[in-house]
Amino acid sequence: MIGQLVFKGMKKLNRIQSIVFETAYNTNENLLICAPTGAGKTNIAMLTVLHEIRQNMQPGGVIRKDQFKIVYVAPMKALAAEMTNYFSKRLEPLGIAVKELTGDMQLTKGEILRTQEMSPWSNAPPGLRNPFSKTYGTFTRGVSVNA
Repeated sequence: MIGQLVFKGMKKLNRIQSIVFETAYNTNENLLICAPTGAGKTNIAMLTVLHEIRQNMQPGGVIRKDQFKIVYVAPMKALAAEMTNYFSKRLEPLGIAVKELTGDMQLTKGEILRTQEMSPWSNAPPGLRNPFSKTYGTFTRGVSVNA
């Protein structure tokens, strides 16, 4: 199960994660999570990421990486870097590529095509400020915003 790979070392979800688990992991429903720092919102975002990955798995566990992009928007550049690191480490066992994209850096079209998750800072390039724009929106399925 991909959840066990990504959450390796975690024994159980906390209370808020347990409450929203069914919706985050098994549905396409929108979620608005308001909780203090350290309450587990990042792991809830990861549950929604895993839902999208599971939607793009073929029989035998092959992930169709060319079929989706996931955008995680952070309000500060430092948080975007932290989240890129977190998602990269957690998703590495699945072979999922995670990139940071901020207003002072650029990804080539090839890098974007090879990436399944991007963590832009809120001052990201105009094409990612609206992740459903013509440039990136063809494959964008999920957006998580940390404000």
